[in-house]
Amino acid sequence: MYKKNRLVYGVGINDSDEPVITYNPRWSCPYYIRWQNMLKRCYSKTRDIKHPSYKECLVCDEWLLFSNFRRWVIEQEQLHGSLVGMQLDKDIIEPSNKMYCPDKCAFVSVKVNSFVLESNASRGVCPIGVIKQDNRYKSQCQNPFKRGKVYLGRHDTPEEAHEAWREQKHIFACLLADTCKDDRVAHSLRNRYNATN
Repeated sequence: MYKKNRLVYGVGINDSDEPVITYNPRWSCPYYIRWQNMLKRCYSKTRDIKHPSYKECLVCDEWLLFSNFRRWVIEQEQLHGSLVGMQLDKDIIEPSNKMYCPDKCAFVSVKVNSFVLESNASRGVCPIGVIKQDNRYKSQCQNPFKRGKVYLGRHDTPEEAHEAWREQKHIFACLLADTCKDDRVAHSLRNRYNATN
């Protein structure tokens, strides 16, 4: 069962008049589960250890109330169709955004979410998409439509290799944008890896 009057992760208010978590393992309110997971990413005591990339992330005051968040998700379903298998993303529209709020968040597919993941901590000293081999720089880009990476050649400088990565990433981003139902997400993907950005 759920505790209506207890704060969720110290900040969230569950104002639902109906049960949102039940003892039946086959059903829990999908809106509540999304809301609870969002709060967990931002306010869990173990967040900094398990998810250090969420260290400075917050949830807007409006969404600290469950009913407001649920209302927004239902609106997204009405606009874009089923959200089954979709993930709530806070920085697809504005990459530097750190706050979960209605105008900056969108639901994206796992494919899109994985595609824009930068993996800054794991790539080492070279620019993204670049690996140093001997005295040259290999460029490669993850293909979101197939398993594996596309090899983009060896280059004399890390900057040249990174530019080859950016060009291919932009091509893939535009193809992914064509699959998105949310125009804000599609627009962001088409502009995210532009040479002017």
